Amino acid sequence: MAEWDTSELAALAVSLRLAPVKAMAAIVPVAGKAGVNMKASMRRAASGHSHLPGLSRYVEYDVTSSPLEVSVEVGFRKEGQGNLANIAAFGSVNNAPVMDITQPLRAEVPRFMEWASKAIAGAV
Repeated sequence: MAEWDTSELAALAVSLRLAPVKAMAAIVPVAGKAGVNMKASMRRAASGHSHLPGLSRYVEYDVTSSPLEVSVEVGFRKEGQGNLANIAAFGSVNNAPVMDITQPLRAEVPRFMEWASKAIAGAV
């Protein structure tokens, strides 16, 4: 009876089972950098408005992760002039919006995808 050496196949199976965990762990720092970049971009967009001179100080970001997802939330802390961020971003009956809050995300997505793919390839 012939015997087959399947040790390499077993090692590959273990490696493939661990790949999602390693990939998610590798994405967390990439998401953190994306948060920093988007926060800086949003702060630039929120600064220099004559009626909201302190708005940029209220921009913050948060990264959360679980075994199945990593998310970054960038926005305004709802205190001080941060309470008026919705008016700056969306306008009001009397005022047009003064900033585009989607621009930082649109700018960051290609960079995030590039670095996330590199991080995952290195981790797996």
